[in-house]
Amino acid sequence: MSKYFFLVFLFLWACGCSLPGSGILYTHVILPYSPDFNNTPVGSKQCVLEQHRFREPVSGYDVTVEWSADRISSAAEEAGITHITCMDEQTISFLLGIYTRRKLIVYGD
Repeated sequence: MSKYFFLVFLFLWACGCSLPGSGILYTHVILPYSPDFNNTPVGSKQCVLEQHRFREPVSGYDVTVEWSADRISSAAEEAGITHITCMDEQTISFLLGIYTRRKLIVYGD
């Protein structure tokens, strides 16, 4: 019985389900972009900006490829948002961060 418990604990730890922070195999978290949004209304509109990152871990040269759409104001204007009220950051990563996708979710009116 203790072998199964250990295997389940090891699997949950590797996925990031047992401790706060990122997992070894898979991480999916949504956090506020800033802690200063306490009691802030969310707003009726939202837009999403994505950033993708691929890190090559084998060669030791720390080769990283990134592509993103990081223009918050232009994306908010395209979504019809004139007043940004709050933002969230969603992070998904696989295999110690070899591939990471971040989304910045902007809320406003």
